[in-house]
Parts: sequence; structure tokens; C-alpha cells
Amino acid sequence: MAKPSTIVFLAAALIAAALLFIPAPAGMNPGLMRAAAVMVLAIGLWSTSVVPAYYGSLIFMFACMVLAVAPAKVVFSGFAAGAIWLVFGGIVVGAGVKKVGLDVRLVRLFLRHFPTSYLPIIYGIFWASASLAFVIPSAAGRVALLVPIMLALSERLGFKPQSKGQAGVILASTMGTMVSAFGILPANVPNSGLYGAMESVYATHIAYGEYFILNYPVLGGAALILYPLIIWTLFRDKPEPVTTEEEIKPWAAEDVRLLVILMAALILWITDTLHGVAPSWVALGAGLICVMPRFGVLPSKALAEDINYGPILFVAGIIGLGAVATDSGIGSFIADQMLAVVTLKPGQDFWNFYMISGIGAAVGLVTTMPAQPAIMVPMAQSIADASGWSLMSVVMSSVPTWMMMPFPYQGPPVVLAIALANLRIGWVIKLLLAYSTVGVVVILPLHYQWGRFLGYFGAG
Repeated sequence: MAKPSTIVFLAAALIAAALLFIPAPAGMNPGLMRAAAVMVLAIGLWSTSVVPAYYGSLIFMFACMVLAVAPAKVVFSGFAAGAIWLVFGGIVVGAGVKKVGLDVRLVRLFLRHFPTSYLPIIYGIFWASASLAFVIPSAAGRVALLVPIMLALSERLGFKPQSKGQAGVILASTMGTMVSAFGILPANVPNSGLYGAMESVYATHIAYGEYFILNYPVLGGAALILYPLIIWTLFRDKPEPVTTEEEIKPWAAEDVRLLVILMAALILWITDTLHGVAPSWVALGAGLICVMPRFGVLPSKALAEDINYGPILFVAGIIGLGAVATDSGIGSFIADQMLAVVTLKPGQDFWNFYMISGIGAAVGLVTTMPAQPAIMVPMAQSIADASGWSLMSVVMSSVPTWMMMPFPYQGPPVVLAIALANLRIGWVIKLLLAYSTVGVVVILPLHYQWGRFLGYFGAG
């Protein structure tokens, strides 16, 4: 009997083939059909892991070029994106941390204050990771910093590689530092995209405090309470901390050098609004210094012999998907079609809230969450006119959809964690689907009521 993942992939492949060979309806650009076909195939490959994730990215890029879905500069735009170099820098720095044993030193310190049962461990990691969002403005940068430490921590807790226990620890740090941060204006890329789009399209500024008060109490609070509980339910394992007290080597010169590199990178990440250097280039610089002759902690040949470039290809494909979706217009097309089908009714605010959120979720499904604001914000005035809402209420209705993503490719920090920790994509999807379900049933109604209390999600 075929595995469920194989069945899902075959279904995606059949849909892709249908989109590719069925004539485009009257008035529709055939290029849109080709783009949709390639995107469905790529999503099917990434979501089911029938082939390695990086191979799925290569298939996606090959199909885009052969079928002339988009120009090469769009298809391969992932290689010019900062996220790629954040991944590269994170991998190199992680290798340096592993080589000198700095991760073991940090983990020993953590274990002195950590509980010994799985649920408190997950809550502790989740909340500690969430706190970093207030000081480091890039979720991907926070994930790159956390994953190597969490890998070492899971090993010291007795979890085997690719075990459920290890996956839970990694996902607690990843989702902890990303999901609740959607309620903090400068902490994630979609947040910043929303701010920038509002400024460029409507010349309207979103205040930090206004954004935080509306979005963090319910959306961030629910994540802090419910996400660790779901992770514990899905990945519950019994920690068996390693008790062997091997001798700790005295601090050596390379330990100090690596610590200096990490502290400098951390300071630059925290102060990026002052100096203007993106977290990606800070990570790349840290990685280059790690392999610098004499000063570095890794031999230069490590770049050719020890670094796994599969994660970089994977992330390049994910970014390329978002670029192709934007370039082809498929995201805007889907949003327009949904707006034509969905009936927004002035005065029926709860219905409107769910419908607008549904449109945002659908756009994020095909364009990824960082690209979603660029499509939703220009449409916001039309949606406001149809619903009778204020412009700000419409724009803010997109925010809850970012943290209720059913597939990993929608959130680049999740993709980064999968790549750095070699997580099973099926397990990650199961977690995301579980939280998305809870979000639709529980969190969205609570967030709606909170917004109504503050004067949002209604006529302006």
C-alpha cells in the first residue's frame, strides 16, 4: 500500500499536469497556468519529502526555466537574497561552535537551571526563545543562533538525532522565537513588509505600540501558552540527561576567538537599525571570519569539504517560489478571484473578519508569508469599501494568518530550522496543521473580540 506522502505527491503531480496541459480559460494568461503548475509541483515535492528538499528546489528551478515561467533573475533570485547568506553564515558558524565545543559549554550552563521533564523543558525553551524577539530583529537570525545550541542541548538531554524529542526541542526554539514575534512590529519580515507597504501605498505609518497592543496579547499570548503544549503532545519523549562528567577543557585561544565573533554578531544584530547592515550580511561576515586563516576556528578547506550546501539550495528554491508567484501575478489573481467570490457584508463584522483572514491565508499559501503583505495591502482599500471597515482594520486582519501557516515553505525561519537541524518535514507539517486548526477555531475568535474591544474590525 502506498504511503500517504506518496499519494499526496501523486495528487499534486496530477494537478500540476492538468494546469500545464489544459487550455487556459478565456481572458487568462497561459503563463499564469504554467506558473501555477510548477508551484503546485514544487509544493508537493517539499511537503511530502518524496525526494530530498534541495532536489525539489532544483526541479522547481529547472521547470521554471524550461517552461519559461519567469525570467532567470526571478527564478534564481533566491541566490541574491539575504536569507541564503544567513543560512550559509549560520552553517559555518554552527560548524565552528561544534568544533571548539562552545555549544557544550553553553548547554552545561543551561542544564543547571533546566527542569528534567519534557513539558517544562519545552515551555522553558519556547519562552526563552520568544524573549529574543525583543532584541534581535530577524527571526531567521535568531533561528540561526538558536539551532546549533538546541542540537547540543537535545544531545545532552539524551535525545537521539532525528528523534521526536530532538525535533520538539528544535521546534520549540524555532516557533518560540518566530510565532509570538508576529505581534512585535520590527521582529519579523512580514511585520516589516506590512509597515513598508502601508507607508508606500497609503502614506500611513503604523505605530509600534498600536501594533503591539492589538496583536501581542492574544496572538502572542496564545502562542506562549498553546504552542508548547501542542509540541509536547506531538513530540513527547523522556529526557535521559547525559550524566558523564567528562573533563572540561580550559578555555583555549580558539574558544575566545569564536566567542568574540559570536558576541560581535549578536551586538550587530541587535543594533541593525543604527548601522543599517542587514542580519544576513552580519551572518555572512561571521562565517567568513570563522574560516579566516590564523584568526578563524575552521580550516579554509572546510568550505569545500565539510559544509553541506543542500540547505542553501532548499532555501533558494523557497525564495524563488515567492518571487515567481509575485512576478507571474498568481498571488494577486487568487486574491482577486477570492474577493469576487467571497461576499463581504457591511455590518456582519465577524463574518467579514473570517473572510478577510481567509483571503490573506490563501495568498500566503501561494506566495509565502513574507510576500503576502505586498499583495494584501494594495487591495485593502477595496476590501474596506466592500466591508465598511476602516483601512487599518482590514490591514490588521492579515496578521493572524501569518502564524497559522499549514506548510513549512510559507515561513523562511521554519525552512531554515529544517535545513540546519535536518528535521523531518512530515513532523513539522503535523505541528503546523495542529496549530493552524487551533488558531482557526480558538485564537481567531478571541483575537476578533480583543480587536473589537480596542475599536478594530468594524466600521471606521
